[in-house]
Amino acid sequence: MTLEPKDALTQYHFAERLKLDIMMIAHQYLTIPSLKKEEKAGAKRVLINITEALAADSRAAAAFTGCDEFNKACGVLEEVMNLAESNQFGLASEKAGEAMIPITTAAAAAWEVLHSHGLL
Repeated sequence: MTLEPKDALTQYHFAERLKLDIMMIAHQYLTIPSLKKEEKAGAKRVLINITEALAADSRAAAAFTGCDEFNKACGVLEEVMNLAESNQFGLASEKAGEAMIPITTAAAAAWEVLHSHGLL
């Protein structure tokens, strides 16, 4: 699929925003084990809800742009939620990092188009 500059800009925007958010949750999953016992359940629930929102954003990006890399990232984020549900926070963090791969691929493809048109 050949991206037009306008579509590349949209794809790039979605990808960069998702990359930042995914990096944030990957780090936050690592903090849960260090919390007090009474704080862990709430923190876990909040992070799973945020991850669910990021998965929804990724699905929306795929629908809006037609870029399947966003769907791939969504699938990985669903795995992150499953790991977190079973209190495997270190693995959830690592898996969140894996969601960066398809998102970065989408960003790079868009960046190439924008750069070739002198827009970046």
